[in-house]
This record gives sequence, C-alpha cells and structure tokens, in this order.
Amino acid sequence: MNTHKNIALAAATAALASGLALAAPAHAANTGRPVATASAQQGVHIDGYEPDSVVTRGACKGWMNTKKTNGHWFAQGLVQSWSGTDCAMILQRKHNGGAYKFISGQHIVNNRKDSTGYYWDHTGYKSRVCIANLNWNDTSWHCGKGI
Repeated sequence: MNTHKNIALAAATAALASGLALAAPAHAANTGRPVATASAQQGVHIDGYEPDSVVTRGACKGWMNTKKTNGHWFAQGLVQSWSGTDCAMILQRKHNGGAYKFISGQHIVNNRKDSTGYYWDHTGYKSRVCIANLNWNDTSWHCGKGI
C-alpha cells in the first residue's frame, strides 16, 4: 500500500514540477536569451536548433544552431540540399540594430549538408542564415529570422 502512495506522490510531484517549469521560461543573465529547458517549445533547444531561423527555397533549406560557451552565445549557419539542387548559404550578423553584414564565407552544396563555424552572437547581436537556390538563378539572398 505504501508503494502505491509513494508512486502516486512521486507522479504528482513530477507533474507539479513540470507545470511550474513550463509556466515561465528562464532567461540567461544579461543576454535576453531563454535558457534551454525540457520543453522544446520554449527558448533555445537543448540541441541548439533554432526553428524560427529556418528559410527554404525549393530543395534548399537553411537554419541556425546556437550554443552558449563560457557564458557567451554563438551562432552557426547550416544549409542542406536535395534532389540535385545547388544551394548557397551565408551567415549574417548585425549589432545594436545596425545593418546585417556577412560574417561567414559562402557555402555551396549539392545533395548534402554543410555548416559554418560558430560566430559571436551575444548581447546586442542578432545573426541570421541566408540561402540562394542556384538552380533557380536566385539573384538575392533569402534570409531567415534574426536570432
């Protein structure tokens, strides 16, 4: 009988703790970025994937990952191509509301994935990934949301 009470108490405690954890996202000090939580819908994902950064052009997809190292945020651009499509990707960044500037080299892929290194993306900075579908003769970059 005590075992059932203990299991029920543990389940109720876990449910209550989960509800409290989801009630308000935590934020890293002085960064404005949400801290990774168990909920994939709040803040930075544990694996670093930023769903709001996704941009697609036909069979080209670009997105960003972010990570925090030694208390500082960094962003990485990624690109993927399929169906024999040539895709180009660059990473841009702006500071304190200024204009976006290129910070990475251009990455061109065909039926594979590639990524930039990680670039500084801390307080006052926003980064975004931009892609072009070369098979469509894109003459401008198409960019995801700045994060």
